[in-house]
Amino acid sequence: MDQKTARRVRLTRWRRLITAVLVVTLVGGPVALYLSPLLRVRDVQVSGATAFSTDEVLSLARIDDQSMLRLNLAAAEHRVESIPMVQDARLERRWPYAVRIEITERAPWAFWEIGQDHYVIDSEGVVLPGSAPIENAPVIRDVNGAARLVPGDHVDRDAVAASQTLLQRVPEKLAMNVSSLEYTPQQGLALTTDGGYRVVVGDSQNLDYKLAVWQAIDERLGRQAMVGHVLDLRFGDRPSFQ
Repeated sequence: MDQKTARRVRLTRWRRLITAVLVVTLVGGPVALYLSPLLRVRDVQVSGATAFSTDEVLSLARIDDQSMLRLNLAAAEHRVESIPMVQDARLERRWPYAVRIEITERAPWAFWEIGQDHYVIDSEGVVLPGSAPIENAPVIRDVNGAARLVPGDHVDRDAVAASQTLLQRVPEKLAMNVSSLEYTPQQGLALTTDGGYRVVVGDSQNLDYKLAVWQAIDERLGRQAMVGHVLDLRFGDRPSFQ
């Protein structure tokens, strides 16, 4: 082998060696990083949790010692949101090894009454733990309700939404107050007013229209003439007055 050929062989070997090193680096580097203990979750910070323990959040999140690169944040958020008092959970990576869990808790809004039982619910109709009195809280009486509720159950969400709107709009629109709220699956939502009569609203559909019809009838008949009667607004432009 002459000197020129030998040099060419040596260059070829070096090129192959360098190529092999680069391939190992490019392939093995990410694998090593993926498996590295340096990028595993070692610090989980929880904020916003006051009605339940941080330990409960951590046990449901189940992200300790997992790789930061393969965390399923959406699944962990869903598990944390199974806590009845949690309205929303957001997980955020804090590189290189921390995760922050932001909790938004549900706030008590009203009582859902079934017989002698009073259940605390939030503005979305979720039953919350405890039965501590809430000052000036609305009460929605479920006339036909029989089943006992547990934290995390949902009462009728539409009835809750309609109640919130009516409690605000009736005083504004008709200059009277809602005295009581009542719900049945068959009839929907009904209320009595301090004007001395009952109004069946049904569901939350077209509430603005229902309120306009109610106001027109109240003005046409006169409030005193409506005392002791029932105004049914469930059927659109065919209200009934009994």
